[in-house]
Amino acid sequence: MNVEDIDRSWMAVFHTPIGPFGIIDSIGLETVWKVNDFWAERLKNGQARKNADFLRGYIDQGRLGVKSGKGFYEYSHPQYRQADFTRRKKP
Repeated sequence: MNVEDIDRSWMAVFHTPIGPFGIIDSIGLETVWKVNDFWAERLKNGQARKNADFLRGYIDQGRLGVKSGKGFYEYSHPQYRQADFTRRKKP
């Protein structure tokens, strides 16, 4: 499952205008990474470490979210704002 599928499902089920990855882009990947990194270290939790490392990969590419113009989506016209986004695309 990819980022778009996760956001699409979230938005359809919860009837929200934005999904979790769009929210992360809005908050900023650096901020979300700092929280994940802190708890991964504090709890010595392997899954939390994987989550932090996943975010770090985007940060290392300069994909910081809305503030850099790219995160999980490209701005100023992210896919989740398209009218038909919540309808699953057929290959």
